[in-house]
Amino acid sequence: MDLDDEDAKAFVAFEHAGWENVAERYHRHWGGLTQQSAEALLDATGVSEGARVLDVATGAGYVAAAAAKRGAQVTGLDFSAQQVALAMRSCPEVAFIKGSAAELPFPKATFDAVVMGFGMLHMPDAQAVVHEAFRVLKPGGRYGFTVWADPKPGEGFGIVMPVLSQQGDPNPDLPPAPPYFRFADPVEVSNVLGAAGFTAIQTKTVPQFLRLSDPNDLYQAFLKGAVRASAMLRAQPEDRLESIRHAIRKEVEKLRDGKEFLVPMPASLSSGLKP
Repeated sequence: MDLDDEDAKAFVAFEHAGWENVAERYHRHWGGLTQQSAEALLDATGVSEGARVLDVATGAGYVAAAAAKRGAQVTGLDFSAQQVALAMRSCPEVAFIKGSAAELPFPKATFDAVVMGFGMLHMPDAQAVVHEAFRVLKPGGRYGFTVWADPKPGEGFGIVMPVLSQQGDPNPDLPPAPPYFRFADPVEVSNVLGAAGFTAIQTKTVPQFLRLSDPNDLYQAFLKGAVRASAMLRAQPEDRLESIRHAIRKEVEKLRDGKEFLVPMPASLSSGLKP
């Protein structure tokens, strides 16, 4: 399911340009949500005081910062200079560097844990990324990552994706991308991690909730705080875009919780052990 070389180059160029542009807005719209599974990810990979930890696709450094609070020695890596700059401002106690998840600039057997929060779905060659994680882990080290869980009705993606299919064009002219929910499938996770040499592979769901003050905010988060989803929305004709916004708002209004709107957006957390 990984992309071929030509498609991978187009995908990486598209993603890199997008993340260089959207880093701050992603932080504002999604940071409070994606941080909710950080502790579970660190638990699954056994991160504790003194552990050497690599946070791949660190973004704004949410998982890296949580690991540092546990007393771990943390390095964060991202391919976006804007993300690295944001992470350095947010968490100066962590060493952040720019680099590729598929070509990690570290010797073998360097880290006790390698983690990735919501980065796997942005990797054109996931198998190479997993092999690199295995290489830089010490024997007995653990690898773990989170992705979005398969969408269900009434959840964030389970609202937006059907609306886009019904009200707009779900396949605008964008570079090819890996299947977005590929690693929400435990069988696929087991196959890919197992091929790299990992054992004791586990997958579980971690509840997360996006708290919104306005029912329009879910639409705005996808429009302004994402890369591919934003491009998909911006590719729609103006009349369809307004229909999409209205339909998403209508679904979010069903999720009122007091003065807020509570949108479920669970994570799928997978981990494996390097023997």
